[in-house]
Parts: sequence; structure tokens; C-alpha cells
Amino acid sequence: MDITLICTLFEELPRQGPGSDESTVRACSCIPSSFRVGKIIDIGCGSGMQTLALAQFFPDSCVLASDIHQPFLDELKKRAKNAGLEERIVTLQASMDDLPFEEKSFDIIWAEGSAFVMGLSSALKYWEKFLKTGGFLVFSDCTWLTDSPSEECRDFFDTACPGMSSEPGTEEIVRSAGFTLINSFRLPDAAWWDHYYSPLLERIPLLKEKYATNQDALEIIHGLEREMEIHRKYSKEYGYCFFIVQNKNSEQ
Repeated sequence: MDITLICTLFEELPRQGPGSDESTVRACSCIPSSFRVGKIIDIGCGSGMQTLALAQFFPDSCVLASDIHQPFLDELKKRAKNAGLEERIVTLQASMDDLPFEEKSFDIIWAEGSAFVMGLSSALKYWEKFLKTGGFLVFSDCTWLTDSPSEECRDFFDTACPGMSSEPGTEEIVRSAGFTLINSFRLPDAAWWDHYYSPLLERIPLLKEKYATNQDALEIIHGLEREMEIHRKYSKEYGYCFFIVQNKNSEQ
């Protein structure tokens, strides 16, 4: 499937996945005050709702926002300017699995809902080399909240997100990648709807009209409708969780 097409369908949305400013700030608050000044990268930033929250929470830090889709970055630039944050947010078009940085470049690596693209284990092991000694990696990812999900829900995610782990399973992936888990918490259901699913629902009729003759686009759109149906039925069986982790060379 064309990644550019997928990204294009998510343009003009407040967010490209579940999340909220409140959850971003809560995760930020888990990081010690000694890291309030430093260099931060937001990997797979999308149009950057969380990037703005990061820049506001860490007012003495520079935030580098990277994404493979330039229109997302263009939108983020506009949002940053409107918020008066354009001098502290720098954008870079780059693939998350081919980042053009030297090792130990960042104090904090942030990744809301993007690690699944590489696979969580691969993402953590690759990104760790860009983290300074004792630095923090903060990510959100979809996890099972039950050991016995409904068959329909399990079947959906076997296709949509193969290998999706449980919360304990994700913690084990963190440890295997050489990190120490500092904190974790589940995102509330509102984080799925307020800035993601509800705006997406409003946009879907326009997308169906615009891409009426594009079968690849229609397949993605129908998949999104199915995803929202699954969430309405089974939101207690799975959800997004934030994980705040510190690398193995911590000096804290």
C-alpha cells in the first residue's frame, strides 16, 4: 500500500492517532526536572499536536519534529507559528528507520503512536543509539488490556496490528531493549475520540467522494470504519498506553 496515500487520507485532522494534550503533559511530568533543558526529537510527529505540547512543557528546550510526510510538517509549521513556538520547533522530513543524526544526539526521544510502523522492538533498539546517556524515551502504543480478547477483536488485530502485545509483554520488550521502565499509564477513551475518531468520522464522507474511483483509498477508508466499529464494541479489551523509559546507561 502506498504510504503517501495513507498519509494523505489523514491530512487536515488534529491528530493522526489516539492521544491528547492532557496525556502528553502527564507523560512529560514523569521526566525529572533535570531534563527540562535539552534536545528533544518527536519521531513520526504527524501534524504535531503533541509537538506543540512538548514545546510548551519544556520551554527551554528545542524540539525537532520528524515525519516522512512533508504536508504534515507544513501543517505543523503553521500551528507552531500561530502558537508563537516557531523558533523552538524545527521540522525534518525523514524516515523513522533512517534518521540522519549522530549517536547520543537527544536527551528525550518522543514517539506517540508511531513505533508500531517499525515494530516496537526494532524501533526501541534502533532509536536507543540516538539517546544520550541516561536519556528518556517516551512512546505510546496499542496493547491488549485482557488475556482473553473476543474472537472478532483478536482476528481484527491479527491483521491490522500483528504481534500486538499486552502491557506486561510491552514492558518485557522494553527491558529486552535495554531500558528501565519508569512509569506507564493507559490513555482514556476520550483520547481516541476527541481529536482523532470524531474528526475522522466527519471527514470520511468527503474522502469517499474524493476517492470514489480509487480502490486503494476506498480500501483504507473502509478499514478505518471497521477499526472504529471494533473500538466501539471492544474498547475495554485493548487500548493505547504511554510508556516512559530510560536507557540502560542511566546515571540518574
